[in-house]
Amino acid sequence: MKIYQISGLGANEKAFKYLKIHPDFELVYLPWIQPEIGESLEHYAERMSESIDTNEEFNLMGLSFGGIIAQEMNRFLNPKLNILISTVKSRQELPSIMRFSSHSHLHKLIPPKFISSDNGISYAVFRKIYNAKLPDINEFFEFRDPYYLKWSINQIVNWKNNVEMGNFVHIHGNKDLVFPISKIKDAQVVEGGTHVMVMQKARKVSELINQALSDL
Repeated sequence: MKIYQISGLGANEKAFKYLKIHPDFELVYLPWIQPEIGESLEHYAERMSESIDTNEEFNLMGLSFGGIIAQEMNRFLNPKLNILISTVKSRQELPSIMRFSSHSHLHKLIPPKFISSDNGISYAVFRKIYNAKLPDINEFFEFRDPYYLKWSINQIVNWKNNVEMGNFVHIHGNKDLVFPISKIKDAQVVEGGTHVMVMQKARKVSELINQALSDL
């Protein structure tokens, strides 16, 4: 059975490279695509899903913003299992600063070139946000188009989830600074897991994923 993977904001498939998933499952990465001007999140998720083979049973795995996309796909797809990692399942799980930003448009003050740059200042900020020492940021933070980043951040802070999601497992770190654990409900908690625990705590995350897959 296939597991279609969607990585975090701007990240490529290497974000998942440390996971050890049971060999009975085939991992298929869904790459980010460029948003159309003014495109809705719902329509974007539809375009992202075009390579999914719905003639056979499948699972979705979403990391961070990829988890939001995976949930949006549940509007029109019926995966056997949704594997959500370091993400949120509702507006109530978003941190207060993000919900405030949806009204104040604070996020629109961030220069796109800042978050798309690979200069030292940007790297230091990412390390602080993720609460982690990152590997070479160029290795996995690949999709840096300014419009894509600006559009994606706007979609996150304004997300109002009203999707009826089926079977899921939510895996979340208690040291996640992007989506704090205090807001998260119904999740398997990884002790010491940061927002990039999929790389730092890959053994534990893999264990929890394989446990959920064994119940299918």
